[in-house]
Amino acid sequence: MYEPSVVVREAGPGDVEVLSDYLVRFYRFNEEFDPAWSMARDAGEKARKVIESLLASEKDVVLVAEYDGKVVGFVRAEVRENPMLEAKRIGVIVELYVHPQYRRRGIAGTLVREAAEKLAGMGARLVAAEFPAANEVAESFYRKHGFRPFTSIYLREVEG
Repeated sequence: MYEPSVVVREAGPGDVEVLSDYLVRFYRFNEEFDPAWSMARDAGEKARKVIESLLASEKDVVLVAEYDGKVVGFVRAEVRENPMLEAKRIGVIVELYVHPQYRRRGIAGTLVREAAEKLAGMGARLVAAEFPAANEVAESFYRKHGFRPFTSIYLREVEG
């Protein structure tokens, strides 16, 4: 029996459509955990421009996972600098999404490992991941992959 393998590669212009769809799916999924993640009404229309901008950026890492030749997931990460820390450059995984049909096959873990390697190549000495605090699925996943809490961000609504 043939078992397809996962191939991780840098995203390119030919991936814009599927990445736009996956970006919307990522935000829709996180919206379930916290209403502050509610998408803008025109998020679907803006997703393509966001992806095109990310692909043109030199500070962003955008990788896709292919399973049997089909793009089934992606990760987007960036390097942030803080001159006050000994590890001045920290890689941050901002978005990670794998199509539900392809989950539980190690694809997300492979994407995270590959992104961490790219970030290290850009000078990052630490890798962090951002996700909604109420997203227990993400918390469990990242803990399983050796991540630990590093910082907390608290949010409140303001009038205006």
